[in-house]
Amino acid sequence: EHEKTPSPRAYALSPKSISLLGDSVLKQLEENDRVAYYDSMQVWESDGPAMLHFSHEDLHDGAPSQTSGTETNILGAVVEDSPMVSAIWDELREEGAVDLNSPASIKRIIPPKNDDEKVEIVFDGDGTERKTSTNLLIAADGGNSFVRRSLGTFPTVSFGYGRHAVTCTVAVDGSLNQVAFQRFQPNGPIALLPVWDGTNDGETIYANIVWSTTPEEAKILTQLPESEFVQRMNDLLQSGPTTSPPIVSEGFKEAVPRPLKDALNGVEMISNSINSGLSMSGMVERRKGFRVPPLITDVVGRRFSFELNLMHARNYVRPRVALVGDAAHTIHPMAGQGLNLGMGDADCIVKQLKQAVESGMGVDGNAGLEYALQQYESERQREVVATMGGIQFLHGVFGTTFSPMVHARSVGMNIVNSAGPIRRRLARVATGIQGISS
Repeated sequence: EHEKTPSPRAYALSPKSISLLGDSVLKQLEENDRVAYYDSMQVWESDGPAMLHFSHEDLHDGAPSQTSGTETNILGAVVEDSPMVSAIWDELREEGAVDLNSPASIKRIIPPKNDDEKVEIVFDGDGTERKTSTNLLIAADGGNSFVRRSLGTFPTVSFGYGRHAVTCTVAVDGSLNQVAFQRFQPNGPIALLPVWDGTNDGETIYANIVWSTTPEEAKILTQLPESEFVQRMNDLLQSGPTTSPPIVSEGFKEAVPRPLKDALNGVEMISNSINSGLSMSGMVERRKGFRVPPLITDVVGRRFSFELNLMHARNYVRPRVALVGDAAHTIHPMAGQGLNLGMGDADCIVKQLKQAVESGMGVDGNAGLEYALQQYESERQREVVATMGGIQFLHGVFGTTFSPMVHARSVGMNIVNSAGPIRRRLARVATGIQGISS
């Protein structure tokens, strides 16, 4: 049954992650109109002329697709947390091979003392303390993982980005036309993502806002009167690409000898000409100019703010225990990769366990299980660390206000937008079709 409005707690899923949900879960979400597909994404900067346009066509040119059906014609989808979790629970209840203990809370974990022992879990179920044992405990219990913390054998590296995310649901005055929008600013990006699209039945059209900024500005944004908050969002999202800032200030130019001043002016003119030429050629060649997002008319429900942190476990596995998803790693949401990485973990560990069984090693004994877990850790750590590095690079590049770097960034963005192979590679990596480390 539909809630009255969408929730700002939602995820941007890649085509690969959508396929991993399974046909039954996806069908339930689609039948209840709780999944919003988008087939393109527009990215632009606040202090330069550069734009990036990604589309679903970028995923399949010259690369084998790992998805089929609906997922071949989309770039991604936004799915709310609650209906997705509910659909997955429904699937688990109908799966006869799965025993569910819910509600339940883990009290303690007893790791194996030798290779032949299983891991034991003591949990509270319906007010009664129970104990069970298993060959493998998979910890998928989030960034504050009880399993990881209680075992004490999973050291982590973590730091704060110095940013908070402000999220909310908004009403817009027209369809997003299956486009996700993201504008980068020095303090962080603001994204406008499709959720429910009521264009066919006259319902209100909604979207989600994810706005990364400083803690100080986040506090102000959550307390602003609604009309002022809406105005701030529209001011940012309705403004298209602009001219690049001067490479050096006019005051600096006036203070240097005339030949150096002329040289600086010449470099600036060349940089602006290259940037403008690349921007125009990209628009003409791809026939995709700047698309103005629909106006935000109202804020629906509460505004939420939370701190953005990076956390990475130095190891994902210990004897008969494996971490997946946020229990193993958390990252900045600017690229929407958090849940996608987690689903990639789940897919990888299942494949490694299946391979161990099919090869004859099995997973009941220690040797086959240990091999499968080592393969899982190696493959996923390479992918996650590479993704973290890429996001940290973007965080630094788009956070700079140093004018020469701003010019260089604009040129780089325009080259990527115009160069099909580079753009398609980035799109396939971001959507999980191709590994970032491959």
